This record gives sequence, structure tokens and C-alpha cells, in this order.
Amino acid sequence: MRACHRAACVLVLLAGCARWSDKRDMVYKLQGGAFMHYELTGVTRADHLDTPAAAPRDLVLAGARLHGFVGGGKTIGLHGGIDLAAGSTLRGAGFAYDVALLPLGIAVRFGRSSFVALGTGVGAMGAVGTLDDAVTLPVEATLEAGKGIRVLARARASYVAGAAGRHDGARNVPFADELDAMLALRIGHHYEDYGYPSGNGYFVGVAYRELLDSRWIGATIGYSIDLGTPR
Repeated sequence: MRACHRAACVLVLLAGCARWSDKRDMVYKLQGGAFMHYELTGVTRADHLDTPAAAPRDLVLAGARLHGFVGGGKTIGLHGGIDLAAGSTLRGAGFAYDVALLPLGIAVRFGRSSFVALGTGVGAMGAVGTLDDAVTLPVEATLEAGKGIRVLARARASYVAGAAGRHDGARNVPFADELDAMLALRIGHHYEDYGYPSGNGYFVGVAYRELLDSRWIGATIGYSIDLGTPR
């Protein structure tokens, strides 16, 4: 398991986070880290409002999140990531998707393997027959803290383009149209092979959305792995 864990993390580590020597025997070191989540999320609409009959009431999405950060210092680095999820609305059975590419961001590391990151980019979300397709412009904040027991949290506020009926759909976020958030606890392992802090484990948490002027609540389960360079 550890061998697979290391191999997966090394593949996603931005820029390799490598160390090398030049002809003058000087060493330049990049600091960074990466994480991958496999997730299954289900939410249901909690508000009983007079929404159109075609509007979804339930949403189930499964997918992966792959993020990394790299920089010349031990604390601050450039952050980028990709979020991919697909599924269905249960009542109406429309194929659903939620994807985002976040190439612009910054991460701040603390402790051995904890960090907070902020990223932005472009995405798309919709569901066949129940939720109009739209381009999204998200701003996403991510926090991971702890070792064996690890807190996983994120919040993504998005501006929606191309679907007028989805504008101003987030009640508690006046500067955005939609909100997607999760707070979870991972119970797993932490170890340091060759000085590189890494961990893996299963997690369970609460999922929350604000969409179509309604609040949605549910649960997320998944598995995550993380790896960083020594600080």
C-alpha cells in the first residue's frame, strides 16, 4: 500500500519537487506538495420553495480532486488543481457533472504536512433536463491540517455565466452565484519515508451547497492521499 501511495503522489507532485546539482555542485531545491481525493457526495435540497417542477431535488456526484503546489521557499508556493466529478440527479435521472480547472493560486504550508490554499480558474456544471448547463468562474479555498487524524475542508464560490436562471443562487454569498463546501475528518496513517511527510486514509464529512436560491445538505465519503517535501 505504501509503495502505491508514494507512486501516485509522486506522479501528481507539481514540477517534481526535485533536487539536483549543477556543474558547480550547487544544489537548488523546490519545495512543494500534492494531494488527491477520491470522493462520493450526495446532497438533497433542504428548502421547500416554489421552484420549477423540473428543478432537481437530489444530486449525487463521484469523482477526483488533484491539487499540488510548488515554490522556492518552505512556506509559500504556487498552487494549481483540477476537480472532476460526474453523477446524476436522482429524481429526473439527468446526467450531472461538475468540473473545474484551477491553474492560478497560492498555498501556505504550516507544520509538517498542513496547508491552506486559494485557487481560481474556470469550470462547468449542469445536469441533463434538470439543471441548465453553465460556465463557472470559481474561487476555491482549501484547508488540510493534521497527521493521522486530519481535517479536510474546502469552500468554492462561483460566478455563473450562460444560465440566467442560476444567477444569484447563493443566499449567503452576495458576491457569487453558487457555493459548494465540505468539512470532513480523515482517519488514516502518517509516515515519513526518507524524510518526506505523507499520509493516506478514508474520510467522511458534511457537504453543503447553495444553488438555485436553495440550500442543499448531504454527506461526502472518500479516500485521500498526500505527500510533501521536507520543510
